[in-house]
Amino acid sequence: MNNKILVTGGAGYVGSNLIGKLLDKGTKVRCLDLLMYGDDSIKNYYNNKNFELIKGDIRSLDILEKSLEGIGCVVHLAAIVGDQPCLVAPKLAYKINFTATKLLVDTSIKKKINKFIFSSTCSNYGETENDSLVNEESKLNPVSLYAETKIDCERYISSIDSNIMTCVILRFATAFGVSNRTRFDLTVNSFAYEAITNKQLLIFAANTWRPYIHVNDMSDIIIKLINSDKINNTKNIDNIFNAGFTDQNYTKKNLLDMLKIILPETKIRYIDNDVVDKRNYKVDFSKINKFLNIKSSIGVNQGLREIVYYIKDNKNIEDIFNKSNLEALKTFFSNQESKLNR
Repeated sequence: MNNKILVTGGAGYVGSNLIGKLLDKGTKVRCLDLLMYGDDSIKNYYNNKNFELIKGDIRSLDILEKSLEGIGCVVHLAAIVGDQPCLVAPKLAYKINFTATKLLVDTSIKKKINKFIFSSTCSNYGETENDSLVNEESKLNPVSLYAETKIDCERYISSIDSNIMTCVILRFATAFGVSNRTRFDLTVNSFAYEAITNKQLLIFAANTWRPYIHVNDMSDIIIKLINSDKINNTKNIDNIFNAGFTDQNYTKKNLLDMLKIILPETKIRYIDNDVVDKRNYKVDFSKINKFLNIKSSIGVNQGLREIVYYIKDNKNIEDIFNKSNLEALKTFFSNQESKLNR
């Protein structure tokens, strides 16, 4: 069995964190990334003998075949992530999120990859009818193109015979925390950024529920599943996990109450509190917690303090913000669409 790991989207928010942890364990890692946001997040790995970078597009069969040579396990993180980014160029987002994933799965089977770990999202649950916890058996109710692409991927991956390739689907909670490429379009990180830079927040639908997970915990879950032998003895349809921690379900107002303790000068204006965001769900994570015997290492409260200190310590935070968010993505999409129209 080949022990080298392929991480698609390895220069991203989660991927760069995951690769660092894998390299610290002496694992051989190949990173496939288009470097849409540059390579600052992975530059420190270039001199590591166990690290290899392939700059390329996951929509290219030639690139995928090259990337999968000598690989034992694939961790597929590459995607256009989030509701707003997918709305910028929906056709291109669908090709990257679903069509390219299908191509990667098919090519992985052809290359006899042993294990395939797919990063999905709890956004698939969409808007729930009450405050009860949803689990892996609950109805999926997508309210965004992003979630629809992930559900399409899940259905295709679940159809693969586990005797051909073991597949794992992780419906991650909403990420937060500092990484090698910290994102500021995520709820917890965004609240902290706006509180520091604008001194005030305008909050819509404050009673909306969402689960949260620190980027370090996301990486730890993936690593445990890479190394798990138990996962090889189950059907792929059973390898769907909500990835997070049940005690990390919070409303927006819960988050802001924590933030006010850290930054008491922040002014918060609530509007339309009786209106609920369509993305409103509380999630049960007991299945993966029991399967891997894990607990949260960094909760939201600690994560808020981490991101606040990070922002205050960085004099070039506006530059980091601009490189990590929607504007960089719009530039990428614009260039892609120009190529398609030539």
